[in-house]
Amino acid sequence: MQRPAVSNEPRPRGRPRNPDFETKILVAAAKLYGAHGWAGFNLDAVARESGVGKSTIYARWKTADSLLGVMIEQRWSALSTIDTGDLRQDLLAFGQLVLMRYIETGGGVVRHLRRDMITYPDLTAKITPMVERITQQAIAILARGRQRGQLREGVSLALASDMLLSAMESQAGRIAADQNFDEMAVAKYVARVVGLLMDGIAADCG
Repeated sequence: MQRPAVSNEPRPRGRPRNPDFETKILVAAAKLYGAHGWAGFNLDAVARESGVGKSTIYARWKTADSLLGVMIEQRWSALSTIDTGDLRQDLLAFGQLVLMRYIETGGGVVRHLRRDMITYPDLTAKITPMVERITQQAIAILARGRQRGQLREGVSLALASDMLLSAMESQAGRIAADQNFDEMAVAKYVARVVGLLMDGIAADCG
């Protein structure tokens, strides 16, 4: 009788990761950090919030700051994929994604990050580059618009990105106060903000 072939490839150690668990953990991490900031953020609390066992969480992340970093990366990674070829459409997509991310935690993630990066120097060194990438993505969108001749001469990319992000953050705080919002309302608000911004920065193509 012929024996079955034996694979020489090593078997992965431990159980394969369950993507559903990881999603639940990251959602819980965002909710917990949005509510309490770094002072109330730890792996045990995330386990309770997510309903996922501590052993599963500790097998993936050894420290709370490593989980926080992955959560930030996961929430904002889609910003880097925005490139429609048109400045206005890129800003609309960027603004809608940012505002929805802010709203999902009542604006708390960003609000706590600003404070915690001042209060906890060790945390600052790890998460500042991730947070700064949000602004960098906005500047990259504006820079592409400049390359296409869609921006007026002399427009400050940093100032324009700050105006857009500040408007999204402020609106998230207002919405969180009454919990009355939907995606259509988000799209309309972003369209108004982008329209005003474009009135000030768009090149005159007439």
